[in-house]
Amino acid sequence: MRLLNKNILFHVPAAYVWRDLKWFEVSFRCIKCGICCVGTEMELLAEDIERITSAGYRLEDFAVEKDGVYRLRNVDGHCYFYDPASRSCKIYDIRPIGCRIYPLIFDGEKVDVDRTCPTWHTVPRREVERLAPYVVKFLNDAKIAKIKIKLRL
Repeated sequence: MRLLNKNILFHVPAAYVWRDLKWFEVSFRCIKCGICCVGTEMELLAEDIERITSAGYRLEDFAVEKDGVYRLRNVDGHCYFYDPASRSCKIYDIRPIGCRIYPLIFDGEKVDVDRTCPTWHTVPRREVERLAPYVVKFLNDAKIAKIKIKLRL
């Protein structure tokens, strides 16, 4: 999926934008340390919630609402889906978009690489440029996920 004009992105229906899950995966050298899964407050899109609940998980088990935004729930200090023994995600193939675009973050001014990730330096600049408009769209769409979920009930 390539959108030449970044402004067009905000006029494309979210269901279309977020459909190709693999496209949002940041190309970098992940060492499966789990730091990103500890104390997470990862926002969830309506599309994430639908995908995860369709796999048999209950929203109230894996998510919490904070400031009107659904976020991954922490259990024992880490994400509900993180398995510390194997240092892996229990729902890796259907994991949320926010987990896929990490370690990219928006600092309020620009999209950058989160330096708490031990391998942050392996994220190519072209990945930041490729995914930057989607990081911003992701955060905006997460703010309306609750409304979208209620409308679909």
